[in-house]
Amino acid sequence: MELLALLTYEVCHELEIRIPEDVKVISFSNLRTASLLSPPLTTITQPAFEIGKQAAVALFDFFKKNPEDINNQKIVLTSSLIERESTRAT
Repeated sequence: MELLALLTYEVCHELEIRIPEDVKVISFSNLRTASLLSPPLTTITQPAFEIGKQAAVALFDFFKKNPEDINNQKIVLTSSLIERESTRAT
């Protein structure tokens, strides 16, 4: 969540902690503000729509099938890393 990342940037600024020299910062989601921060924020983008869709399918399957069959089900969705300066090596 980028709100927490914004707070992290604010606290680092107040404490004179340098990003990325002293601490690396990364966030989930990729809101437009990520690239506007200084330094630009590295983010992990998750397929939110697909996560919701798969969760709904799993829920409906739970009611249709034997719950024990659902407990062993694995769903893997791909996320993507958008590397920006907040995590770059110094």
